[in-house]
Amino acid sequence: MSKGIFRSSLVVSVSIFASRVFGLLRDVIIASSFGASSTTDAFFVAFRIPNLLRRIFAEGAFSSAFTPAFAKKLKVSKEEALKFAGEFLTVLLVSLSLTVLIGELAAPYVIKVVAPGLKGTSYSEAIKLLREMFPYILMVSLVAFYGGILNGFEHFFAPAFSTVLFNLAIILSTLLLSEKLGVEALAIGVVAGGILQLILQLIFLKRLKAIPRPILSLSEDVKKTLKNVIPGIFGFAVRQVSMLIDTVLASFLKAGAISYLYYANRFVQLPLGMFAIGLSQVLLPRLSKKVGEKGFNRDLKAGLTFCSAIVVPASVGLIFFGKAIIDLIFNHGAFSEEALNETYKVLIGYSLGLFFFSAEKILTNAFYSLDEYKLPVKISAYTLLFNLFINLILCFGFHLGVMGLAIGTSLTSALNVFALLSKFNHYDERKDFWKLPIKYTVLSLPIVITSLVGNQLYFKLNSFLAHVLTVTAVITISASLYFAILLLTKDRVISLISEE
Repeated sequence: MSKGIFRSSLVVSVSIFASRVFGLLRDVIIASSFGASSTTDAFFVAFRIPNLLRRIFAEGAFSSAFTPAFAKKLKVSKEEALKFAGEFLTVLLVSLSLTVLIGELAAPYVIKVVAPGLKGTSYSEAIKLLREMFPYILMVSLVAFYGGILNGFEHFFAPAFSTVLFNLAIILSTLLLSEKLGVEALAIGVVAGGILQLILQLIFLKRLKAIPRPILSLSEDVKKTLKNVIPGIFGFAVRQVSMLIDTVLASFLKAGAISYLYYANRFVQLPLGMFAIGLSQVLLPRLSKKVGEKGFNRDLKAGLTFCSAIVVPASVGLIFFGKAIIDLIFNHGAFSEEALNETYKVLIGYSLGLFFFSAEKILTNAFYSLDEYKLPVKISAYTLLFNLFINLILCFGFHLGVMGLAIGTSLTSALNVFALLSKFNHYDERKDFWKLPIKYTVLSLPIVITSLVGNQLYFKLNSFLAHVLTVTAVITISASLYFAILLLTKDRVISLISEE
């Protein structure tokens, strides 16, 4: 891995780590204030919808089509790239404005589709919260668009760090307003967070003198990119719909099931966001500029190797020590013992697929860098059917409940990775891909032992300080042992990091 990729990835990883820390703090405060109940179910359902649309229109289809095209334009000239961005911005503003308007009017029907199991006050509360939060999609989509421009200039800090401000806004809103406004305080925090994120992107774009202005014209290049957006929308929509399947099915389970999915997913998102998403953000503009060159395969292999070396031991640690971590972070206030046990079961299910979630993100972006959008869409559509089928079997057939939904999601991601890799002819070393999870799982065996011992010790202790020290010690010892093994075995990831 070149120094440029490693340093850029490190910037993104540190920024995302800060965001995830504040995100966990946010969720601790939410869990302590509201617990896992019908009230939190209503919020998480309502929040998932603008968040879903953000991923489809902004971070998903638009960014994945726009960022590589902008990076290629930037190789020609900055002026050409900003003209292209201005034309693209006009399309984005129009489409998002219409989306917000439709969302406000159709909120009751949207909630019915997303969580048909919600009834009574939970249903009414979800509609109200959705309408209050829908403007968030306009702001955060612009954040993702401006972030794509910054990534094209290989500036990764502001796009990655902006979610810290988002989480901070929700934290302050909850602490200051929850007693007076209840769960509506969360909705206010969401909108305020979107505004702060937008301001941060504009500050850094102004420094680069790269704030595009809307241009009322459509060049052939913009039309071509928009054509790539259409299959991209379907691709990301399919992926997000697979997540919504979990919500729909969970809405028919006992109260709190949707919240268990959300809380467990927060822990999976830490390594996933820091490394897989961070690396994919760095690799997308780089791979776009190296299509047809030797550097394409080199950078892609380096990214997959580095990501595997991190997320595999992380998943092992979450499986064997996750309950203690959940207990330390969430088991306060209204968060019950039942919520702890159910959230841990879901965490195990998600952790089994952490490697595949990561590889899926990187491989999909590699396809996009090649201007190949249709194939990932087709694969996602087929695996969506599998996701629904396997979730129904595990959740209701094998009576695994909410844990079955998480396992089904992991299996679906594994199938998706297998299908993507089988069609990726531009990657010369795809035959060796499956050696990565096997290799780093074996190297992670000391983490299993440390985690099992630490877990036993943790639940024999009573004081909060002892719990903090135990979790800190287990994570530190596990990471140190794992890194020592990488050094002793002279693993390739060490050479990748130290490459000049």
